[in-house]
Amino acid sequence: MIMPSAQCPVQIQNVYMYIIVNLRKLVLGFMLLGAIVTISTILTNATASSTTSSAYQSPQDTRVYPVDTKSTVQLSLPYGSGSDKKSLEYLHCGTKFTESSFMKKDLELILLHGAKFKKEDWSSSGVLADFCLKGKHHISVVAIDLSVTADGLGFQDAYEALVRGKVISGHPVVVISPSASGRAIVSMGRIAAGSGNYSILKSIIKVWIPVASPAVLSVRDDAALASFSLAGIPVFAINGDQDNMGKKVTKKLESTTHAKGGELNGGHAVYLDSPKLFVDIVMRFLSGNEDNSRY
Repeated sequence: MIMPSAQCPVQIQNVYMYIIVNLRKLVLGFMLLGAIVTISTILTNATASSTTSSAYQSPQDTRVYPVDTKSTVQLSLPYGSGSDKKSLEYLHCGTKFTESSFMKKDLELILLHGAKFKKEDWSSSGVLADFCLKGKHHISVVAIDLSVTADGLGFQDAYEALVRGKVISGHPVVVISPSASGRAIVSMGRIAAGSGNYSILKSIIKVWIPVASPAVLSVRDDAALASFSLAGIPVFAINGDQDNMGKKVTKKLESTTHAKGGELNGGHAVYLDSPKLFVDIVMRFLSGNEDNSRY
């Protein structure tokens, strides 16, 4: 008879320990693998979410990106740049509408500038991009370097050049005219009042948004300003709470054009002092919400 060895229980115990240790390693391995998969999934979802929520910045959606290069259209009158002053430089963001693709809810904005500024100030301040962000795919915004010496005919020439260049559709546009640039728009009103024909004024301007434009105060005959209400063009006059001259402009427009008034924290160039609030109140006005005029 063969007697069992005294080492058998020890050997069996070692086998059990071996199995237990390796099972633990296997379980830990599965747990580690699961953790890696979970982290990978979270990162993937976060990336996808970030891409979705910031579609405005997506390289695949370039329609809302400001144009950084110098784009130009050719003018007939010398109110631009170049040796002959007939190159109109512009920045654009948003959708370039065609006649066939234009919808009633689409907005086209032309941004002029004061004597101390350029079209690039609309971009560097964030106003240009913010308009396009809020307007999504139903807005087109063009900042142009039209000379502040331009009169009504000069602005009409710039408008027609942008239409020929297929930058804008040819529908009436929203015009924002800070400070000295208001001269051109007031001049258009004067031309309309002189002829008694408001059709051209109405065919070019959908809404006029003057920002402390001193040309308003220099008008002796209020008929030039009344032209806008007679043409059915809404006016939204904006000024800074620290700009006394701008307050006078707003008050005069309220009485002569039935304008709505808006006041923001800032000085003469209030659109640069409070850029986000500026975009906000303009978009509210254009959407029909005119109640909040003081901020």
